[in-house]
Amino acid sequence: MADPLVLNGLPMSGTTAQRPSNASSGQPFLNNDSLALEVFNDTTNTYNPATGIVAAEVTFTETTGAGTYTGDVDLPAGATVVDIIVHQTALWTATTSATMIVGDATTAGVEIDFDGFYTGINLKATDLLLDESLSFAQAGGKAGAYNTGTNTHWTKRYSATARKIRGSVTTVGAAGNAGRTRMTVLYTLPAARAATKA
Repeated sequence: MADPLVLNGLPMSGTTAQRPSNASSGQPFLNNDSLALEVFNDTTNTYNPATGIVAAEVTFTETTGAGTYTGDVDLPAGATVVDIIVHQTALWTATTSATMIVGDATTAGVEIDFDGFYTGINLKATDLLLDESLSFAQAGGKAGAYNTGTNTHWTKRYSATARKIRGSVTTVGAAGNAGRTRMTVLYTLPAARAATKA
């Protein structure tokens, strides 16, 4: 096995727990837990995703028997959600139903609004057929409470505090093990600059 990459005497990749705390501003680190390229800020003593769009994905794989599948994408404080894409790669075959919701939770997993982004997605048929997807632009009538007005705008894209984007699939019925769904979260943590007043 090759030695890990090192810059300025510090490792450049590893788990969240392995991030060096004595780095200088601008030190890059590939976080193997989130699969995000992060940059250290020595003013705040935090690692933040490198500017640009970060993509993180949760896969949902149906297994036999009723149950609830839950997957989270952790967003840092100050992140703005660009899009959440739910893509169906195989129809779910639970005997009675397979329903997905997508919302958000605190970093401790406490509900903010578990179906704020998407609600009641039928994964057996109707809402998402094979190879179909939902997004903020094409929510397929499944937008949650964060889509406000008369389907005119989204709220809760930005959060000053860290949070989780949570997808959950609930299946009812004893049979079924074919379903496959992907939830891809695109977000950015840009370097913000204050506007000036003339």
